[in-house]
Amino acid sequence: MDEQLRILKMVEEGTITAEQGAELMAAMNIELPTRQTAVEKSSYDKKMLRIIVDSVTGDKVNIQFPVGAVRKILKATGKLPIPEQNLQGVDLEAVMEAVSECLDEEIEGDFVNVAAADGTTVRIFIDK
Repeated sequence: MDEQLRILKMVEEGTITAEQGAELMAAMNIELPTRQTAVEKSSYDKKMLRIIVDSVTGDKVNIQFPVGAVRKILKATGKLPIPEQNLQGVDLEAVMEAVSECLDEEIEGDFVNVAAADGTTVRIFIDK
């Protein structure tokens, strides 16, 4: 990635042309994202991440956010807006890591299902 940034900086400064930069990147096997990749990612970012929590005390939480917003929230805070007081016995750090990895891989469907010792359930998934 550092090589790519250096080449882009050289193009920006006018040291080399954009064509020369592209040739350098090709010679170094640096792949540039295609427009199709950007379109695919944006369509995934528009899908909804859903979090459903049912606690044994009767609390029910149903949260949904666009994936793009969730990525920004995770980047900024490192966690999701899940009410933690209802999740004793759930390793939230592990859940956040799992969510982040699944978003990076653009997984759809269920990817976190937790049944806590006290009977609380957590389901995190991407609507297809």
